[in-house]
Amino acid sequence: MKKIILFLAMITILSFLTSCEAGYVTEQPTYVETSRPVQPAADYIWIDGDWIWNNHLKTYSHGNGRWETPNRGRNYTPGRWNNSSRGYHWQNGRRR
Repeated sequence: MKKIILFLAMITILSFLTSCEAGYVTEQPTYVETSRPVQPAADYIWIDGDWIWNNHLKTYSHGNGRWETPNRGRNYTPGRWNNSSRGYHWQNGRRR
């Protein structure tokens, strides 16, 4: 019984770790042009959508952009593609 429980625990841990695996592709997905909704107010800034990895399909899809109010003293760094020996990987944008 202990061996079965240990086996099931190992399978659960491995499935969790592989589901969190970052996606790598051989080529960057093509550029996606999206339409921006009307700016809600003059002080809002546009944040482009990030690429989202689908582990089941092993591919990226493009997320929607959004309007946000800027935070005083902080900057937004847009997302970008990183290239490594494993392929291309998307790094999400973030506030600094």
